[in-house]
Amino acid sequence: LDTLEKWVTEIFSEIPNNGLPKPSFGHLTQPFDTPEFHKLYRVVPVRKVHSLSITWALPPQEQYYRVKPLHYISWLVGHEGKGSVLSFLRKKCWALALYGGNGETGFEQNSTYSIFSISVTLTDEGYRHFYEVAHVVFQYVKMLQKRGPDKRQVIWEEIQKIEANEFHYQEQTDPVDYVESLCENMQLFQKEDFLTGDQLLFEYKPEV
Repeated sequence: LDTLEKWVTEIFSEIPNNGLPKPSFGHLTQPFDTPEFHKLYRVVPVRKVHSLSITWALPPQEQYYRVKPLHYISWLVGHEGKGSVLSFLRKKCWALALYGGNGETGFEQNSTYSIFSISVTLTDEGYRHFYEVAHVVFQYVKMLQKRGPDKRQVIWEEIQKIEANEFHYQEQTDPVDYVESLCENMQLFQKEDFLTGDQLLFEYKPEV
């Protein structure tokens, strides 16, 4: 570490700090405000697979990284147990898998917008009933909207514990990838959260 610190000091200390603020694009609040956005697109895939993707453009969520509201919603949408969307669709033989969420990449989450997507891998039968599949997904999201967040925090705390366990027992990553990840985190999170901001849940705020 002493040698690395010496190299970093030698190489980077002469670079001037211009004192410029981080650029913000927060004024561009409606990047998808076009007539084409509220449409159904059919895409012919290269390999034989049927997939239905539903995408929402939301206000930027970066500032809520300690709450991770999209992670909470994706947990509920992606649940596979009794009463879940996937459980219902599987009983109908319409779907094989379902994923919902935000990858927290620069494209999916930034200072202008956040994207939330639900992707359903359909069976041949499900492809023939994809309108009904979409209807079921929207019904479930509407139900979550009406019920609101879990008042007893049980679901949120369950997610928090699982993410904490995964963080504490994660496999060692390649050092170069780890440093790159930390450098990205330094642009997004408070100093005390550089190591954990992209993985852990810190605060329960139902209004968010």
